[in-house]
Amino acid sequence: MNFSKTITAILLSVSNCIYSEEYVNRYRINNAFTRSRKLSFSNIIRYIIHSSHHSVSVNYSSFRNMIYDEKLPMVSKQALSKARQGISHKAFLNFFRISVEEYYKHNKNTSLWNGFHLFAVDGTTIQIPVSEENLKTFGSNPNKYEKDTPLASVSALYDITNDILVDVNLKPYRFSERESAKLHMEYLPDKARSIVIFDRGYPSENLFRFLQQRKIFFLMRVPKTFKKIIYDEADTLFTFPSNKNFDEITLRSIHFTLKSGKEEYLVTNLMPDQMPQSQFEALYFFSWGIESKYRELKNRLEIENFNSLKPTCIKQEFYVAMFLSNLSAILKQEVDKKISSAPSSHNKKHTYQANRSYILNRLKNNILILLKSTKSFILKAIHILVEEAALIR
Repeated sequence: MNFSKTITAILLSVSNCIYSEEYVNRYRINNAFTRSRKLSFSNIIRYIIHSSHHSVSVNYSSFRNMIYDEKLPMVSKQALSKARQGISHKAFLNFFRISVEEYYKHNKNTSLWNGFHLFAVDGTTIQIPVSEENLKTFGSNPNKYEKDTPLASVSALYDITNDILVDVNLKPYRFSERESAKLHMEYLPDKARSIVIFDRGYPSENLFRFLQQRKIFFLMRVPKTFKKIIYDEADTLFTFPSNKNFDEITLRSIHFTLKSGKEEYLVTNLMPDQMPQSQFEALYFFSWGIESKYRELKNRLEIENFNSLKPTCIKQEFYVAMFLSNLSAILKQEVDKKISSAPSSHNKKHTYQANRSYILNRLKNNILILLKSTKSFILKAIHILVEEAALIR
């Protein structure tokens, strides 16, 4: 698999969108960008992608310096904020969608586990900047001092074995995780060979039936109090009877004891002839991959550190972070391939992996140049970046 070509295809597709009149018309809000302005649609899009967690003045000065040949004028913070609010966050969600689509289009032989494509669904909560508008948009949970702090719910469908965010959403606090999970299933690739792993917050008869009806294999960790669990058998089948809306479904209850002595209970629609009971403990532990991904998003991409107070701008920055996360993950795969193919790694017991922080920073610093370059230039630039990243310990 040539991940450099995948990244190049993503960047070229995004670049075509940025400078497309059709894209402007689709994602501008109301009549924004219909008149000649100091800041064009493409300039604001690129400014948002380029911005780091600094002040507006620092970010805009850096942006002007990066595209000095375009001779952008100085503008006020108020003008920048107003211009940003004229662009729907869905423009950036679409960039994220492009990264997913191009990845699976260019990489048919993705990593599998025992012939299955493994995905995890889970959610987390993030803090949102304090403002009355954000409290109304996202909701809140009073802290120990009884002060309302805006919060949002994040949910993700994550390709565990290939380190790709397949679908993400940013919803108001307390939005149903199960409803988010259902929305994710629309974007699940390779349904016939996929297993989706869920944690304890998801099990319900409704979700079981939803997944079974769509022929999606799943594995869910369930609490001991779950009414259908059969405690005294390690592997057994049980049914939900038919009703006026659904046919009867047969599911499987798995029970095992961890080395720590803790009991784990799982429910799946994978039947005994499809997977032996002995494999479920190893399968379930793949779900921890999404926990690591959330730590990366919060610590390296700082998704709780926003540059704006406005809900529209917050959503823009969130989806930019998701887009950059996928780009850096794909680039890391190319660097890891470079590292593993090096002669010096062949006799080592443990092969080291690429430095994620370095890759993300280099990608962020070069994104503006890459988004206005030719295919050959992008490929050459990615090759140089891969060569450098392979040397970083």
